[in-house]
Amino acid sequence: MKLMKGRLILLLMLTFFCYVGQANNEAQTAQGRVLDNMTGEGIPGAKVILMTSDSVIIDSTTTLSIKAGENIGMYHFNSLKDVGHYIIKASKEGYEDSYMNCALRSKREFYVAVNPIRLAKASHELPEVIVKATKIKMVVQGDTVVYNADAFNLADGSMLDALISKLPGAQLTKGGQIFVNGKYIQSLLVNGQEFFNGNPKLALENLPAYTVNKIKVYNKAGFASMTAGHDMGDKSYVMDVKLKKEYAVGYMGNIEAGAGTKNRYMARDFGMKFSDKERIGVFANINNLNDNQRAALSGEWAPQDVGDGLLATKSIGMNYGRMLDGKESWAGSENYWTHTNADNQSISSTQTFLQGGDSYQHNRYQSLRSSDAWYSKNSLYLQKKEFYSINDLSLSYIRSHGLSNSNTETSDEKSLLNRMLSANSLESKNFDFGLRNENGINIIADMIRWNFDINYNRNTQKTFSMNDLQYEQSSQPRDYRNQYIDRLNQDFKLSTGISYNLGFRNISVRPEYNYVYSYNKTDNPLYRLDKLSDRDSNLFNRLPSAIDALADVLDNNNTYHFTEYRNSHRFNIYYNNLQSKLLNCEIMINLPIRLVHANLYYQRRGKHDVSHQSVFFEPKISLRSNSWEMNAKMSSELPDLTTMVDYRDDSNPLNIMRGNPQLRDIHHYDIDANRTFRGKKQMQLNVKMGYHQTDNAVAYGLTFNKQTGVTTIQPMSVNGNRKYNMGVGYTRALDKSEKVTIDNQMSFNYNHNVDMAMVEGYTESQRSIVNNWQIGAVLKLNYRPNDNYEFSLHGGGNYYLIHSKRDGFTNIHAGDYNIGMNGQITLPWKFQITTDLTMFARRGYQQHEMNATDWIWNAQLTRSFIKGKLLAKLQGFDILHQLSNTQYVMNAQGRTETWHNSIPRYVMFSLSWRFNVNPQKR
Repeated sequence: MKLMKGRLILLLMLTFFCYVGQANNEAQTAQGRVLDNMTGEGIPGAKVILMTSDSVIIDSTTTLSIKAGENIGMYHFNSLKDVGHYIIKASKEGYEDSYMNCALRSKREFYVAVNPIRLAKASHELPEVIVKATKIKMVVQGDTVVYNADAFNLADGSMLDALISKLPGAQLTKGGQIFVNGKYIQSLLVNGQEFFNGNPKLALENLPAYTVNKIKVYNKAGFASMTAGHDMGDKSYVMDVKLKKEYAVGYMGNIEAGAGTKNRYMARDFGMKFSDKERIGVFANINNLNDNQRAALSGEWAPQDVGDGLLATKSIGMNYGRMLDGKESWAGSENYWTHTNADNQSISSTQTFLQGGDSYQHNRYQSLRSSDAWYSKNSLYLQKKEFYSINDLSLSYIRSHGLSNSNTETSDEKSLLNRMLSANSLESKNFDFGLRNENGINIIADMIRWNFDINYNRNTQKTFSMNDLQYEQSSQPRDYRNQYIDRLNQDFKLSTGISYNLGFRNISVRPEYNYVYSYNKTDNPLYRLDKLSDRDSNLFNRLPSAIDALADVLDNNNTYHFTEYRNSHRFNIYYNNLQSKLLNCEIMINLPIRLVHANLYYQRRGKHDVSHQSVFFEPKISLRSNSWEMNAKMSSELPDLTTMVDYRDDSNPLNIMRGNPQLRDIHHYDIDANRTFRGKKQMQLNVKMGYHQTDNAVAYGLTFNKQTGVTTIQPMSVNGNRKYNMGVGYTRALDKSEKVTIDNQMSFNYNHNVDMAMVEGYTESQRSIVNNWQIGAVLKLNYRPNDNYEFSLHGGGNYYLIHSKRDGFTNIHAGDYNIGMNGQITLPWKFQITTDLTMFARRGYQQHEMNATDWIWNAQLTRSFIKGKLLAKLQGFDILHQLSNTQYVMNAQGRTETWHNSIPRYVMFSLSWRFNVNPQKR
């Protein structure tokens, strides 16, 4: 067996060195781009000539056409046979000729990355020719999708988020996350530059849609890839918002203010300065519309997008960027402040699946909360031909306080078991500091990289809580507690690493080492204020005048302190084959081994130290081409060491927490695949599939006392949790003129959920297994005859099949669906009306009140003045007053139905003013 292994290793080594030897005899590649010196855009059809250092012509070609999308203006030669210096000449009618030098330093180089050749306009320009053509919504070339913003009708006054929500194949979540063809957008750029990257939601809600020319979606090479000249595994899937020329240079702004019924109000302003050297963006926003800036007029909106409760927001911010050298080296700073006031009310009913009969809990909750958040991110990014450096310094501070109260009743199938009244007061402060430094130096065909990161967090929480628990069916006495917790948590994390990338034309091999040190310290003293002598036990939210008196009422059973240290060493071999002939795709393989050593020093009525050491093998393989991608990986993690302490915490008398020293390491297995087909008439067919499995998942097992209604919760390691998912997205134009389009998104999800639950008196816990199938679909048919009219029919829904073999479990077959229509019409006298009417329905639920039908109608009427600079808007939200904010959730332990208060219907009138100042041409 050992002989066979040795022969196999020898064969692999011979194959590798034969490949390297063959590579040395092949011609090398030189590639670059020809750009317009003024606009920085690629020039299609430019003639490019490759010459030796003494001007002998070797080869010639032309740059890629406009169909190349992001690669427009690019060229390449496969003619560099000798190490040495070369000259490249570029020419184009209407431009002055230009030259650029380059050099092949080693035949191991993947290719020679030639600096951009910038062509200046010739003094004799041809007269401008205006071409009027049909507006195409999108163009696809390779892995780049380019959307034409002018091809989408939007309600006057729309922001960037409204435009993105209309893009074929795009999905915008309530939290501001963007997905295109099922893939998550990792970064939102404006004119190729970071813009409020710390919070892309700011750009989505404040950048006016009328400023946008095109939106490009593509895999952007990272700094390491740009420096090395080939893929270094740092590509990111980005959305680049290209502004119209009149807004790309100069000043622009948008100011809006409005007032409505039910005391609704809003005001915001946004200003921006752009040039080829500098950018500045400022914004301010104040509203009590639940921070929901979308007009709810496109058919993409759903009732849950309103959010829970009533939210009033104030925010102000600034983004500044300065180009240092070219387009990739820059320094920038983004800073903003946000103040929120939240009024939340909820009514929830929970059913917990148990042996011998389920338990039920009914809860009424109300809270008032306010917070202030300050955020600052400062960056210095340097990218040269031979090196790059990424430097980020981020700071954030959040201060919040709130009051809440609740009324909770627990029962079984026959009678009420307990009732608890609670009141809480919370004051918290959170400080975050982050420092990131990453560097790389190009050494001919190789690259050395190193990084150094520091993160620190400090969080304090001062909590007053008063709980009055009364047992209805047992002889247990009333349990009254007036508590105070003064919690302090500090986290520190340091990570550093180094790698050396060996380049062999299409192949890269990179050994890597990473070290991570983390430190976590928490103090959680709990005081029983109801046990203070000579003091009213009902006095709430107030400490005694003599602070020393707190030491006498320290609850030792529920007071704890701990310090945790972790050291992690990661050794990895990274392999990248950019042009695998076997699979006709790019292959990336990671083979890391990670050693983790953690120590927890825990005090709660004595010492409870925990030490844990593990070795994890976490391989990952990625296959990628322009039209498909597949990723498979294994990952592991330690359980939270504080849950491995053998303790009992009854600070909440209804829910007693226990630790479990028997928890095991957690292992995840993930496979995802994505395939995109493209055809005529803007056709896109996207298919994605995934499988996710977790071994030793931490399930919080429940032990229920049927006499008192008290639940004991303990973490347990369980196996069997797995998920399958599949999605199909299809978009295309249905007619020759491409005025009628269809967008259909379908999904299938299966979740095999395993949990633990038992009732006191039974000998062992029961595995609660629930199989949850979810089938979903969204269909949208759009008709856009011209710029003045657009109509859409839309519908969708989700069907749930929830089954379990557990005794007493009632299978659920239920669904939510919606159907509606919206339209946008330009009327005489510069009026525009936009409206959406949608029916939302729920069917098949056991609770009759859940089976409801709601008609939601939103409308907007606008009128522009002063050549479109002034816009008057009248907006109606939930005109029929049928909005319901009820949610239904189910897992292996039970099901919960929750109602939240939500924003009332309103009518609002607003005025907005936009301006644009461009530098005068000389």
